[in-house]
Amino acid sequence: MPEVREEQPPVAASPFPKTLQALIDDRRVRYVLTGGGSAAVSYLIFSVTWLLASQWLHYLVVAVWTNLATAVVMYPVYRRLVFKATGPWLAGFFRFYTVFISGLVAGLVGLPLLIEVVGVPVLLAQMIMTVAVPLISYQVYRLWAFRHRPHETADGDVNP
Repeated sequence: MPEVREEQPPVAASPFPKTLQALIDDRRVRYVLTGGGSAAVSYLIFSVTWLLASQWLHYLVVAVWTNLATAVVMYPVYRRLVFKATGPWLAGFFRFYTVFISGLVAGLVGLPLLIEVVGVPVLLAQMIMTVAVPLISYQVYRLWAFRHRPHETADGDVNP
């Protein structure tokens, strides 16, 4: 009996080489690249605001403004490009901001330490925090939030 083959619709060729396309398709890569963009946007907003309004606004007020403005600017990028999310926009933004605000908390602690205690200039301190927060967060996630824990059985025994 002759073999019957179903015709497959042609697949649109990607304009990118396979390896590059695989990177683009990897959410982790998109997340890291978007995180870099987020850091750049955040530093730009902080710097411009500080240079324009430092005589009227305390640097911690600028940090709060920067965090909220960066979240508003970057949420659509994370939503569409990184996670390809659908659903209610506002509810998604509130969930996103709940996580995003941890950077603000770190900044509200780290900036005064660097500026008031160590004597680092404001814009340099903000740059240090912009680099340090993701590095510190990664270590906290790795060593605490997502550390490997032995599996406990119902009777309390530990299985590796």
